[in-house]
Amino acid sequence: MKELFDDKTSYCRILGHYVPFRYCRAVNDEIPCRKIKDCWFEKLDIDRYITENYTESERERMFASPPEKIFTLVDLIKKAQEKS
Repeated sequence: MKELFDDKTSYCRILGHYVPFRYCRAVNDEIPCRKIKDCWFEKLDIDRYITENYTESERERMFASPPEKIFTLVDLIKKAQEKS
């Protein structure tokens, strides 16, 4: 059950403030943040949670290296151009 810990909060090392677990588990198109282990290992058995709730391919996506910033910027520009 993915929603089990949704109401718990922890400090987000990326955003710099506290967020609920539901944010962390769904931030990337329903795939958890790649830093979820870093932020939650002290509060719950995050490795077990991930193993029990996500497939191998979802886990690979979760922990994949982030894209280079230039590619992210180009993608954002393309999306903005498509909207106008």
